[in-house]
Amino acid sequence: MLQLIDPKNATKSQIELLEIALRQVTGISHRLWHDIPRHLHPAFEKYMGRDVWTGAPDLFTLSEAALMLIRDAILRTGDFAGFEG
Repeated sequence: MLQLIDPKNATKSQIELLEIALRQVTGISHRLWHDIPRHLHPAFEKYMGRDVWTGAPDLFTLSEAALMLIRDAILRTGDFAGFEG
């Protein structure tokens, strides 16, 4: 897997989450929801809207969720709290 950053104190999951978010936002490699590893779904879901009919995550808001995760990485909040990059 291509790693965009190599911070010493970031977990593998944090690096993977940031990489997928960056790829989603930049269009380098848009991933479909089922292509994103299941263990990362909750991080995206907390910023995604809900489908009115099913209550499932609204897939049209995946890019916005990716932007919010990138913001979290920059501000070291959310899933990146305690990250010392």
